[in-house]
Amino acid sequence: MLDVLLKGPPAYVARTGWPTWAVIPAALGIIGLALLATMAVALGIRSVTGTAVSFSETGTGVPLLFGIWQVCVIVLTLAAARLYSSDRAQVLALRPPAQGWRALPLALIPLFLVATAWTGTVMLAKPDAVLHDLRPFQQLLHGDAFWLMLLVIGVGAPLSEELLFRGFLFPGLAQSRLGLVGAGILTSLLWTMLHFGYSIFGLLEVLSIGFYFAWLLVRTGSLWVTMFCHGVYNTVMAIGLYFVTLPPGG
Repeated sequence: MLDVLLKGPPAYVARTGWPTWAVIPAALGIIGLALLATMAVALGIRSVTGTAVSFSETGTGVPLLFGIWQVCVIVLTLAAARLYSSDRAQVLALRPPAQGWRALPLALIPLFLVATAWTGTVMLAKPDAVLHDLRPFQQLLHGDAFWLMLLVIGVGAPLSEELLFRGFLFPGLAQSRLGLVGAGILTSLLWTMLHFGYSIFGLLEVLSIGFYFAWLLVRTGSLWVTMFCHGVYNTVMAIGLYFVTLPPGG
């Protein structure tokens, strides 16, 4: 069944007018501008309501600002993908998978098998590390903005992160001497840095998922596959955290 993803040559072809030297500064600029826009919105809310945005574990402030940042990243990335005489859909690989849409559910199988085995192993060896990574999300999901936090985790994060890292950055790096392999490694490392608050075990899991998503992009030629897998994985994790009570940490 999974041999569908393995048959034939890689389907990905880097199609971007962006020069390699410009894509990393542009990505950093997108992240920075999104942060500035988010801060401006927070200040705007304070000036209108007279109350600062609350960053308590149960308040709406954290998911709200995360969501605003994600929307800004998405909009800026879509805009950037049109520069340097580029075609947005081609740059971001927003095309059907070479193997057809059946590749979407098939791509989930290795992702969940490996992630479950890794998390289970770390939970047995270093449970505090797992709890350290998961507890902040559980607290936010049990706060006053469950649906907003679920959208941030299950929709906003997959769209913004995949569009920026494996959609925009990947082709610009892949057309250089780095090639597809080097681009996959570098974009995965940069994506992992975005999760800097995680434990070392959490970072290793994110890095391995990044490698897998890069491989999926190369094999299928479609960013829809990685966005779908990222979204389903995050949503399942979020719903699981909402219903499962974590043991107390040490």
